[in-house]
Amino acid sequence: MTSSNVSRAVETVERRAEDLRLLYSGGAQPNYSDILRDERGEPANDALCVMLPRETYLMAGDPNRPVYTRDGALGVRDGVLTAGDGTPVLGYRGDDRSGIPQTLAIDKNDAAFGRVQDLRIEPDGVFGYARTVIDPKTLQPAVERVVIGRLALARFPAGSHPDRVDATHVRAPLGVEPFVGTPNDGNFASLMPQRRAIGRLDPDAAIERLQDAYVMLRALGAVERTRSGMIRGALDLVK
Repeated sequence: MTSSNVSRAVETVERRAEDLRLLYSGGAQPNYSDILRDERGEPANDALCVMLPRETYLMAGDPNRPVYTRDGALGVRDGVLTAGDGTPVLGYRGDDRSGIPQTLAIDKNDAAFGRVQDLRIEPDGVFGYARTVIDPKTLQPAVERVVIGRLALARFPAGSHPDRVDATHVRAPLGVEPFVGTPNDGNFASLMPQRRAIGRLDPDAAIERLQDAYVMLRALGAVERTRSGMIRGALDLVK
């Protein structure tokens, strides 16, 4: 029994140490929720970086089995909108909000001909860019705004706890369906563009919990050493 307790204590130390390493990671999903605090943000000179409303997630990955992330440091890879780790971010293309959120990608021709300018995400979740075209009547260049789609947001029912996948992703718990919508749609608040989320984890709490885990491990280790010594002493008496 003691050995299994030691193994669990070692695992706790490892997981607490991992949480400490996530202190300044955007959208961090720690192993333990007891080190969470109110999220704070800072300005970012990146038009694809957004800060999410509280208790909401972006949808990412496979549209049929998405994961959820609070990492708003978005970017574009091969024309596709992605989270910081390269996972495609999902949203609604055009004006249809009834289907399953899909990946959002820049028009391949616009990308190939270098017509993509001022790529950005708006407070209402619109992902789009400016494109210069030639007016067929005047033959003069004109700028038009291209809307690729709108980011999807998800929120889990109160009291439910999403299952942690990795440092920045969670998955819906078994039997729980998140509520899905878009920023500023009446159900979700607006995004905060050009803001980077920081400090969701409380450093003091993270350090204290890790220290507590080390203390417990040392105490169990001492008990295990005493127990082993007693067993060896008993065996020596038998001999």
